[in-house]
Amino acid sequence: MNWDLMDVIEATGATPSRLPERQTVLTGISTDTRALAPGNLFVALRGERFDGHAFVDAAVGGGAAAVLVEDPAALREEIPCLFVPNTLRAYGALAGAYRKSLKARVTAITGSTGKTTTKEMTAAILSRKYKVATTQKNENNRVGVPKTLLAIPPDTEAAVVEMGSSLPGEIALLTEIARPDTALLTNIAPVHLKRLGTISGVRMEKSALFWRAPGDALRCINRDDPEIQKIPLNAGWPILTFGTGKEAQIRAEGIEPMGLEGTRFTLVHEGERILIALPLLGPHQVRNALAAAAAGVAEGVSLTDIKAALESFQPLEKRLEPIVLSSGSVILNDTYNASPAATVLALETLAMFRGAFLTIALLGDMLELGENSAKYHEEVGARCARLGIERLGITGDYRESTRRGALKEGLEKAKTFFFDDADSLLENLPELGASPVMVLVKGSRALRMERFIDPLRRYFGEKGGTA
Repeated sequence: MNWDLMDVIEATGATPSRLPERQTVLTGISTDTRALAPGNLFVALRGERFDGHAFVDAAVGGGAAAVLVEDPAALREEIPCLFVPNTLRAYGALAGAYRKSLKARVTAITGSTGKTTTKEMTAAILSRKYKVATTQKNENNRVGVPKTLLAIPPDTEAAVVEMGSSLPGEIALLTEIARPDTALLTNIAPVHLKRLGTISGVRMEKSALFWRAPGDALRCINRDDPEIQKIPLNAGWPILTFGTGKEAQIRAEGIEPMGLEGTRFTLVHEGERILIALPLLGPHQVRNALAAAAAGVAEGVSLTDIKAALESFQPLEKRLEPIVLSSGSVILNDTYNASPAATVLALETLAMFRGAFLTIALLGDMLELGENSAKYHEEVGARCARLGIERLGITGDYRESTRRGALKEGLEKAKTFFFDDADSLLENLPELGASPVMVLVKGSRALRMERFIDPLRRYFGEKGGTA
């Protein structure tokens, strides 16, 4: 989209260093000089590890037609320079202005777990009927959501925007920028407690999607989530509920695991029923599918098309992604991130395969849990033991807490071990016997648990457990 310089000034409230003699038309908006195209407006954002003001010269050299800055020292004479107190807020204001020009209906998705999977499922469902744009990768924060909106082509019919939060007020701000037509909250669980404080703080933060969305926006509500049920609702809001109970407008019945092939269930809406074979591991994925189905129904997608989209959906990388080895063993790569709720869901999925596989959980720390971090790790260890997981390997600063919880619930100490690197991990793994092995690998992103996937693949696949 082309931008008139005066439109940028109006949207952001920027003060120009000077106005050009001729009207400047900007060919787009960029925050990264590596992706900047000639004629773009360059927005100099500040982050924890970078400062875009250091790249103003590079932006001008790369053909930027104007720059938006908050540091007067970065102002240039060659091109129009726009000055604002906060470039991040200005960037959001530009995205909000562009959003108002779009004809696309916007579905906004947030929640403590399952956001990305639900977002991708929703996009797949809506793509059966509409031209769709969606959040790429994990660009769901105060930089990513404006970037997503600004990248939506004008002829887009439906957009799916994922919203994440680690600070109070982020969801409210992002919702006001995106102005969704449908607001969908997957669930509420203890995440980012270091900054959000308590589960009540998480609920207040996530519920801002409902409270800051336009009054006529449809709210899609998970009837199975007890924390969501605590959110006060405005009687005038349009509401669509989903869940596994009979009171849900869109519900799943007859949920049945199909081993490594996924989970089967019947999707029900207004008396219509359709059987769906979801090729994802874990019954919790049915809840993500229900949420996406609700978003699809909201936009007029038929249950037949919803079935086709869900049955062709593939596991996302590093999100309970099954890696089936030639030896018959399986690695569950769930290394994208970790929270107590997500880790328990992964452990429950692993436990489903007890008997058919020797089950091993390799767990790293769950970060940003605040002053109760040790308690949450101990609870995860306890759950691991109660589920009957047969081996538990642990890494990270909270390893003792996790093992303490497992031992309290009866897991033998000899069946637990600590590891710091691939060598110490492989030293503690059992040899591959008559039964194949299923190994879950999970931890917060900062621990880079994905670095253990290839060693495990070689150990249980190529070497057959004889490292």
